[in-house]
Amino acid sequence: MNYFLDFMVVIAMFFGLNEACRYNRIEIQNHLPPGTILQVHCRSKNPNGDVGVKQLKDAIVPIIMEFQDKSIDHKKKAWMCRLSYISKKYKLEYYYDIQVYRAATFRRCGQLRRWIAKKDGIYFTKNHDKPPGFVLSWMVRDPNNPPK
Repeated sequence: MNYFLDFMVVIAMFFGLNEACRYNRIEIQNHLPPGTILQVHCRSKNPNGDVGVKQLKDAIVPIIMEFQDKSIDHKKKAWMCRLSYISKKYKLEYYYDIQVYRAATFRRCGQLRRWIAKKDGIYFTKNHDKPPGFVLSWMVRDPNNPPK
């Protein structure tokens, strides 16, 4: 009888712990002044990992990337994005290359990484319930005078 009970516990644990893994989510939002276009170029080392350059024109529609951590090689599950915009007033490019997501050595489910571009810098949160906090200041480059 004890073996039967042990068997039932193992079966219950298997089905209870093997529930579906929710997708991980990266969101990038444009909260720059109206009319300012945020350019986003995201890439990873995965096959088909370059999603190309996207343009965000307003704060209403964010860029959303959803995926699961299936790879055993967690170094391939790092997503890098270049966020940039050009200031019309000062004719300068503001940009930053950031690692927007890095997989752990174990599988994670339902992770959120929300990045928000504002005029004074880049904000970030991992939590739906907490407001984003300031994390990075923009780097500045004059597009008319590139570095030599």
